[in-house]
Amino acid sequence: MNRLPPPQFLFVHVNRRCNLRCQHCNFWKLDDADKSRYLRGDRMRGLLGEFAAMNAAGKVVICGGDALLDLEDYFNISTTCRELGLHAMGVINGTRIRDQRIAERLIREGAHELSLSLDSHLAELHDEVRGVPGAFDKTVAALRRLLEARERTGSADSRIHVMGLIFARNYLALEDFYDLVLNDIRADKLKLNFLQPSFGHQGGVDDFFARHHRIDPDRLLEVIERCDRRFGLGLNPAWKEGVRMYFRSLIGCPDIQLGWASSARTIEPICNSYERNIMVDHFGFARLCFSPTFPGMQLGRTGDLARFWEIAGPIRNAMSQCRQLCGISHSVRRETSTLASRRPCPVLPDMAPRGP
Repeated sequence: MNRLPPPQFLFVHVNRRCNLRCQHCNFWKLDDADKSRYLRGDRMRGLLGEFAAMNAAGKVVICGGDALLDLEDYFNISTTCRELGLHAMGVINGTRIRDQRIAERLIREGAHELSLSLDSHLAELHDEVRGVPGAFDKTVAALRRLLEARERTGSADSRIHVMGLIFARNYLALEDFYDLVLNDIRADKLKLNFLQPSFGHQGGVDDFFARHHRIDPDRLLEVIERCDRRFGLGLNPAWKEGVRMYFRSLIGCPDIQLGWASSARTIEPICNSYERNIMVDHFGFARLCFSPTFPGMQLGRTGDLARFWEIAGPIRNAMSQCRQLCGISHSVRRETSTLASRRPCPVLPDMAPRGP
């Protein structure tokens, strides 16, 4: 029997609130009233140590809300990762990076890979999507501060990326978006996250998804091909076809306006989160993806993280046929966007449950 490969990514959470009002996310409607129950401090450090023991070369994704609203909790995770030799990464909106002092601290002590959310080369469109006037200017200024801090400190292990949400109103201008990010701001990469139902949506009509899901799959691919050629992106052909298939899957769905509750499914599975990820929520509950569709395990004692990974064979088998729309997410999709970053698929044995 093949030995089970270790997880490659551990997702951990800082908070559940945000200072923006993004139309495609409901986290800003939440709060941290139950923060006393969160996995924090020594408990978080212990979890990161367990992950490092499973995979010394593992990557930790720091999630929010906006994680920088709780700076010391954020740095508790990032500095622990650095001490353990883990690669830390995560997405923030950038609005809290208001001066060079915090920019330099993030470069020296924060995640090795910082992705800042930016949704258009047009300030008015980004601000509309993010629900706060001036958000575009703050995020662009934060990117420039981080890049200046990296140059000043000589931190060669830091990467500064932009994470862009691609939806009906911006996909045809993708070439201009790449031009801003790569040639004007000079960030290291523009990562594309394609529209899916609104994060945290709890039923009823998903207004943003309903209004912005109509993307012509073939025109989108034409734009992506132009960007690939012009900017030398080295994009992965399998990823391109997965993107086209995803948007073809949305065409003609009779209840698409219901978002996560709709009957829409991808034509083919495009997710392999179950092969490489463990997501641990604010309260220490572990799953192999973000979706509550599949079971998980409460982490209560040392060793539970490895124990969960080992007994999750039946969950993996069920997830291998999953065609939920979240499969397009940057965090879980099987194919990476570039050939250079393409991951080898681990060989996963069938794992029978052996008990916690």
